[in-house]
Amino acid sequence: MIALAGAFVFGQSKYSMYSNARFAYSIGFPADLLEMQAESTNGDGTTFISKGGSAEMRVWGQLNALNRSLREEYAEALTRPDTTITYKSLLKNGFAISGTAGDKIYYQKTLYRASKGGVFYTFTIEYPLAERSKFDAAVQHIVRSFRFDPTADV
Repeated sequence: MIALAGAFVFGQSKYSMYSNARFAYSIGFPADLLEMQAESTNGDGTTFISKGGSAEMRVWGQLNALNRSLREEYAEALTRPDTTITYKSLLKNGFAISGTAGDKIYYQKTLYRASKGGVFYTFTIEYPLAERSKFDAAVQHIVRSFRFDPTADV
């Protein structure tokens, strides 16, 4: 079950919030750039597609069923096919990577909740290099808005 909690303006874009009930996370998205699609059938997240179809953002929660460490998840993310990684950062409770995949910019942020068996929270976004000026500021806002409830019973 999803919940959208209003809209707000940041810079030039109007933002809405997507909140995920199953995994207790939320993320802001630029409603003037991305249209939210139907939530996945298992309730783990959703996809957002730009009005012209050139950009796509995905967000999901995932139980750590394979008992992987954050470092293992990070190492796997760095092997994304056909992507040249230009930035990577491994933190205590998450990581971020970005780069280019063909003519698109790719960005991924993953947060890790170690308690209660572990949960990975991830969002990815891909958008054309030619639309960088339109999306770069939005991605910064999306990154800052992405969070989970550490006390939720997931």
